Amino acid sequence: MKKVDSKKDFINEFSVINKNKFTLQQTKSLFLGLLYELISERGIFLKNKDLEDFIKEVFKKSYNEYVFRSRPYLASRLLKDISKEYDPSKISAFIKLIVVYLHEKDTTNEISDPRVQRSSKNIEEDVIGWFNTVSKGSKEK
Repeated sequence: MKKVDSKKDFINEFSVINKNKFTLQQTKSLFLGLLYELISERGIFLKNKDLEDFIKEVFKKSYNEYVFRSRPYLASRLLKDISKEYDPSKISAFIKLIVVYLHEKDTTNEISDPRVQRSSKNIEEDVIGWFNTVSKGSKEK
């Protein structure tokens, strides 16, 4: 599978969240999980500098330089901010902006390392597995 397909897979997955009728909590959880996957995916954003541009353009957030040194730290910081200001209409707008950004920006500097290639099925399985784990945890309380 070519890396360009991976970008298309993310576009499709974000579009599914926007099109389906999930509950508000499900939409939030799926969005945050998929956003974490996108930030972590080195095939989409090869350099952390690319992530900085993405976050400034899509989410209108700017963080100190040290935040961008670690993708997990960056993702947790962004997800925390989104969760704190959660609004369903904002999530829908963010999804549209992400899809447009991925379509328009040249992210074809994607690397051809097979270790970082992901298929749509793998992404979907990761998100569903994550969501099921989160759902089980919330039912136990």
